[in-house]
Amino acid sequence: MPKKSLGDRHRAQSHKFFKLSLNDSENNYENLEWAEQSARQSILYDYTNFQNWELLLKIKLKLADESGIYALLEDLLSVLGKDIDFITQLKKINILPSCVDLFNSILKREPLDADIWWEGIQSGVFDISEFIERCEKMDFRDRRSNIIFGRRLERLRKNNFDEIFSLLMPKLLAHRPDNFELWIELGKHHESLGEYKDALMCYDQVLEFLPTDKNKSRLTSFINNKFDNKHDFLPDKREYFSFHNRLRDLASKIHRTDFSVQTETPKLDNLELKLKELVDHNEFQEGFFMARSLISEGEIWARKYFEICKEGLLNE
Repeated sequence: MPKKSLGDRHRAQSHKFFKLSLNDSENNYENLEWAEQSARQSILYDYTNFQNWELLLKIKLKLADESGIYALLEDLLSVLGKDIDFITQLKKINILPSCVDLFNSILKREPLDADIWWEGIQSGVFDISEFIERCEKMDFRDRRSNIIFGRRLERLRKNNFDEIFSLLMPKLLAHRPDNFELWIELGKHHESLGEYKDALMCYDQVLEFLPTDKNKSRLTSFINNKFDNKHDFLPDKREYFSFHNRLRDLASKIHRTDFSVQTETPKLDNLELKLKELVDHNEFQEGFFMARSLISEGEIWARKYFEICKEGLLNE
C-alpha cells in the first residue's frame, strides 16, 4: 500500500539534491544522481502523488535522459491502466521538448488522486459510464492501478453509487485479492445493507493480509449484542465455499491457461494437482480463491497452497 510519509520524505530529499545540482556546477552530475535515486524511492513508496512523478521527470529532463523519460511515462500509463501504444509511437522523435506537456496532459485526463477524479465526475469533466466501461475491460493485476481504481470506487460508494460499486468491486478483488483496502470497503458496503454474513466474510479476508484489523471483531461484537440468535448472522462453510468460488471464477477469466488436468470430479488428487498447476503457472489469484474455498470445506491440506499463493500475490 502507498506510504505517504515515506514518499514525502524521499521527495524532500530529492528536492535538496536537485537544488544543490543547480547551485554547485562542480558536483552537478553527482547531485542529480542522488536526486534521481531519492525521486525513484518517493514513487516506490507513494505512486499516488503526482509530485513524486513530476520531480523525477524534471530530473530526467535535466539529465537529458530521453530513454528514462519514455520509461517514466510508460510506467505512469501502466499505473493508470492506459494503453502505452501511443507513447511507443513517439520513440522515433525527440520527446524532450514536449515531455512536460505530455505528462501534464496525461494527469489532466487521468488524475492519480481519487479526490481530484471525483471532483471531475461531479463537475462533468469525466464521464462515469466511460469509467464503468473501461473498468470492465481493464486488467487490474498491477497492484498500483488496482489500488488507484479501488480508491475511485470507494468515492463512488461513499456518494451512494452502490450499484456501480457492487458491479466493479468483485472484479478488482478477483485480480488482486491482497488489496485489503477493497475488502474493508466491500465489507462496509455489505454491512450498510444489513448483509452481515457477507460483511464478515470480507473482514475475514482482510485478516489474511492485515492481521491487526478490528472490523471482524467489531461486527461480531455488534451481532452478539444486538441479536439473540447470533448464529443466523454468521456464515457457514457452504457460504464461505460459495463466496470464494464466485471470486475464483472471476479470477479464472483474467488469464486462462490450458491445464491438462480435468477438475470436474471432486477428487482430492485432481484438486491438488489443479492447485499445483495454478501455482506453477503463477496463477496466484485463482489459486488463492480455490485454496481458500477448499479450506472452508475442511480440506486442511489446501493450506499449504493457500500460503504459497498469498506469498506470490504479495511479491508480485
